[in-house]
Amino acid sequence: MANKYLKRFNLKKFKALFRNKKLLVVFMALLTTLVISSATYALVNNNTEPEVVEVSEPTEQQEEPEVESEEEPPETPAPVELEPTPKPEPEPVSPWPVTFSLDQASSLTVVVNKKHKLPSNYVPSLTGVAGGQMRPEAASALNTMLQAAQNDGVPMKIISSYRSYPTQVSTYNKWVRIDGQAQADRSSARPGHSEHQTGLAVDLGVPNGNCDLLICFGSTAQGQWLATYAQKYGFIVRYESNTEAITGYQYEPWHMRYLGVSTATAVKNSGQTLDQYYGVEAGGY
Repeated sequence: MANKYLKRFNLKKFKALFRNKKLLVVFMALLTTLVISSATYALVNNNTEPEVVEVSEPTEQQEEPEVESEEEPPETPAPVELEPTPKPEPEPVSPWPVTFSLDQASSLTVVVNKKHKLPSNYVPSLTGVAGGQMRPEAASALNTMLQAAQNDGVPMKIISSYRSYPTQVSTYNKWVRIDGQAQADRSSARPGHSEHQTGLAVDLGVPNGNCDLLICFGSTAQGQWLATYAQKYGFIVRYESNTEAITGYQYEPWHMRYLGVSTATAVKNSGQTLDQYYGVEAGGY
């Protein structure tokens, strides 16, 4: 607005006006008023103008990338060691019985028992003796012994001597039928386990049959004579009393086993069974 009023005066008029001090004062006051009014007007107008607010278009909000959790992963549980299922233990295989070779079976001192057996095809060389059969050396010694006993007034008879393998089968089965297997195993050998198959064993008895194959034979004159003198002729009482736990057989005072004079005497004097004397495993099957 100040510019608007200034345009109405020319320079000449302004100078003339300037020479009059009173007019000059008035003029300056008027000019000051105009300047202040103009400034005030401008200030008011500037303040009343609506403020333009720039509104920016909304931008697509970018999703912040997910930050992986820094938490420690859960501990993996240690694997549980399961005890392995125990495998069934194989049943132990018994080393018994031991079967002799044909050469071993023919030995004069072969030890036949429940843990050591003869081959089913073993057949010794045999000769007849007093109604039975035995190996020649045993048969000769038996004849001499029976004659000596006869001379001492105690005659004897042979009940059983050599038995073949098939005969053992029928004999054992007979006693199983009569007494049952448990009792039969105490007094009768299973096939292959009998000393009778060696041709070196013989069962003796009283001529009248008193106490035949019975423990009471040990109390007869014949039983007592054999217990005292049999070793002098090469024989021993194979299954003595109180040795069943060792031999596996009950007391059999009638069962004689030929070994030869020197060996029979040594076994008799040792107080041991034939199994113990030779250190051979014996006992039950």
